[in-house]
Amino acid sequence: MEGEALFKQIISGKKSGPLGALARGSLLLLSKLYAYGVNKRNTAYDKGQKVSRVNAPVISVGNITAGGTGKTPMVAYLCRELERRGFHPAVVSRGYKAADNTQSTVVAHNGEYRVTPSISGDEAWLLARGLQQGSVLIGRSRVTSAELAIRELHSDVIVMDDGFQHRALHRDVDIVLIDAGNPFGYDHVLPRGLLREPLTGLTRASLLILTKTNQVSPSTLEVLRKRLQELAPTIPLAETVHSPVGVSELEAWAKGEALVPLQSYTDKKVWAVSGIGQPESFVNTLKEAGYDVIGMKAFGDHHDYSRDDVFRAVAEAKAAGAEAVAVTEKDAVKLAAVLSGCKTELPIIVLAIGIQFTSNEKAVQEVLDNIKGADD
Repeated sequence: MEGEALFKQIISGKKSGPLGALARGSLLLLSKLYAYGVNKRNTAYDKGQKVSRVNAPVISVGNITAGGTGKTPMVAYLCRELERRGFHPAVVSRGYKAADNTQSTVVAHNGEYRVTPSISGDEAWLLARGLQQGSVLIGRSRVTSAELAIRELHSDVIVMDDGFQHRALHRDVDIVLIDAGNPFGYDHVLPRGLLREPLTGLTRASLLILTKTNQVSPSTLEVLRKRLQELAPTIPLAETVHSPVGVSELEAWAKGEALVPLQSYTDKKVWAVSGIGQPESFVNTLKEAGYDVIGMKAFGDHHDYSRDDVFRAVAEAKAAGAEAVAVTEKDAVKLAAVLSGCKTELPIIVLAIGIQFTSNEKAVQEVLDNIKGADD
């Protein structure tokens, strides 16, 4: 069992027996130290520790747990909506897994890429797909990236990716995403659980959005709503599902060709391969789209694929009787580079995902309608 999978087995309680209990006890001690540090830092900001302001509105999109909650499609949705309103948004991201994020780097501007995925990291590169009058920047200092976007790219709204805990940059709106499948990180902060900070932090949010709500039962969803009402009674709550919007073979996807209908491959047995925070969520999405998923291979989140990784996964899929391998767009960014010029025994298809609001989209639209330009 790989390290990340074993870690989740331990913190979820699925790893039973004395060794599992001992590991959880040890992690709990570390968790208390982590929580102390986070609380101390948040208290300093709450009491007025100086934050930096930039000459544009800032919308933060983040979460309270480690792992995938669907930030990328949400950021894409916000940027499209801002562009529709005539804004020129800039996404500022830390640039996780980038070649070098010590300096601010422009990944894309007005629909044109400035760097390759190997420089930007997969998530930042993926965020730039589809933007027509927006930009994406990476850099450890979100303040520096935001100032660069405003000064040189003429951006008039900043969307801070994964920004809930990055409190050094003032934000006008704090949107927090909560994955319905694992909403509270096993109710412990890191490393005993997956919470980045205690749940009391949710009261800082401007808006809470439950994501992937179609992947839990109605009764579970109702329990989640009630608990969020208890944790953050004054914060509006919206709900979304992650819906496939089309599919493409990897080579065509890498070239930016148009997606084809989902039904194009639903007659094939598929094997899911992913390197994301919640691999089961991807499998569920494939099944809901009508795919016959006969197995899966889950790598760690943000896995750096080698060509051998891919060939072994494809061979495993073929041996199991699969007729195609399905991957996420986030994985496709890396796979396209790794497999450049190579053919695999099975076709690799990329499932493109968008979000659809099922409840209270009005709250998000009102937030965006109230965004004012720097000179307003």
